[in-house]
Amino acid sequence: MLPALAHSSPSRSPAVRFAEDRELVERHLESLLGDPAPTPFRQAMRYAVLGQGQRFRPVLALRVGRLCGHDNALALRAAAAVEILHCASLIVDDLPCMDNSPERRNRPAAHVAFGESTALLAAFGLVALAARCIVEQPCPPALLPSLIRFQSQLLRALDVCGLCEGQDLDLRAKPCERAQLRDCMNELKTVPLFDLAAQAGLLFTDPESPLARTLRQFGREFGRAFQLVDDYLDGEVSDREAVEARLRRAEQVLAPLGPAATELLEMVEVLRARCQ
Repeated sequence: MLPALAHSSPSRSPAVRFAEDRELVERHLESLLGDPAPTPFRQAMRYAVLGQGQRFRPVLALRVGRLCGHDNALALRAAAAVEILHCASLIVDDLPCMDNSPERRNRPAAHVAFGESTALLAAFGLVALAARCIVEQPCPPALLPSLIRFQSQLLRALDVCGLCEGQDLDLRAKPCERAQLRDCMNELKTVPLFDLAAQAGLLFTDPESPLARTLRQFGREFGRAFQLVDDYLDGEVSDREAVEARLRRAEQVLAPLGPAATELLEMVEVLRARCQ
């Protein structure tokens, strides 16, 4: 039996509890990336991951794991792997041959800070780290098949019908098509990582159980809400009621779970607060 992680007190506010979970993830990411090293490649990997992320995806994974009774070091490792994969995808998204974004998280994008070639290598390095770190932590032999299954799920989120295909669609979309294709692109670029985060929390839960199906549905609905909030804040969507409707849809998915879903409902509240 693996020891449970320490987590925040229920007497604290949702924002404080979210910040405490975020800090738990941040410390683990730092441990996975190792001490600062003089090589630009390793510095670029750390730069792309540490210090600036909102960490909604790994916090979702942690909280799904808690709800399922799997609040342990392996769940934390899986949550961190999701975030590392996400950060690798952001490096690629920002490259001049992709979205050509000079900034990420209020500072120069990785390719601006380290050069395109080093940034691209850092993205490859992060994908490899995300995939291998899942199975490198010691665990009871009976749990290893679940970790290998999740490793496959993580890599599947990257390929066909996932992040890479979504980025390709994004690049090919004409300006007049972007509004029409927005939902399709979001389903490929945003939703898979939130679904993967839910699967990280469901590591040791029967994937066909009603609970697992409900939590994966919530992960997908939360991902859609997250993207709509981002689009609203960026001025791409102006209908605040549409955003609220999407947030309520995510909440409604959790209704059958009752009080057990409190921490997940709090994540929707944290997301809602960003629009206010």
